[in-house]
Amino acid sequence: MVRSPFLHVVLTALMAALFRASSADASIPFLKKKTYTPLLFFKVPKGTMDECDSMEKVVKSLEKEQGIHVERLDIMRDRHARKLYEKLVEGNLRSPFPLLYHRESLQRVYGLAEKDLVRSWSKGRLLPDTNEDEKEVTVFGGQEGEPPEEEMDMEELELEMDQELTPMQRRGKEAMKRRMEEGRKKK
Repeated sequence: MVRSPFLHVVLTALMAALFRASSADASIPFLKKKTYTPLLFFKVPKGTMDECDSMEKVVKSLEKEQGIHVERLDIMRDRHARKLYEKLVEGNLRSPFPLLYHRESLQRVYGLAEKDLVRSWSKGRLLPDTNEDEKEVTVFGGQEGEPPEEEMDMEELELEMDQELTPMQRRGKEAMKRRMEEGRKKK
């Protein structure tokens, strides 16, 4: 096989340019290394849904303002993104699109949201409940007129739980009880 010197020079120059680009600023898109970000934005292609386009503007402005990066996942073009999206919204009755998801705080923002809410989400802060109209009702001791249920005896409860343990788990539990009793005796 005969190689021309010209081809050798061109290939060497191309390899050097690629190496320089990948080590310096990675300006070639397919050579960029992905960096971890806890912030995910599930969206559809531009122009498909007005809410996604508006949310994209909010997210872009926050990225510039705070110097953060939000990973965008297009559920119409990426089947892995769609599977992840379906896992995140299964069993949810709210309108779940577009969706902002914070991997570390597990916070979710559904639909079009205000910039302040998205800013709090990006910082991992606890978000307010979106169902402000619903009032939480806590009932103690059952409904009115019913006698309170008898409290279960602790020993009875412990015996029920022991039946579900494997022999190895039972031995471990007994060893923990002995250590705790020994610790109490020392005090």
